[in-house]
Amino acid sequence: MNVVITNLPENSSEEEIREILQEHGVPVTSITLSNEGNAENCVAVVALDSNRAGAEALAGMVNGKFWRGKTLAARAQSLFTGEGLNKT
Repeated sequence: MNVVITNLPENSSEEEIREILQEHGVPVTSITLSNEGNAENCVAVVALDSNRAGAEALAGMVNGKFWRGKTLAARAQSLFTGEGLNKT
């Protein structure tokens, strides 16, 4: 499962995101940061070693959190890749 965190400050780092999530004891697999197309709104896709309920719980804890002058928005998301669908 993944949690997508939006409205991060533009100079946010992976390390800072990990610190925010460690406050909640979350097993993070990876973090991908992007601000392509919008220098003022950085987005983090956080891959978790958790089920949907865990991801939704984390999103609920992060969503609305005021951090470094911005109010964060977060949602649980299962990223569908389509991998393996066309195997014969």
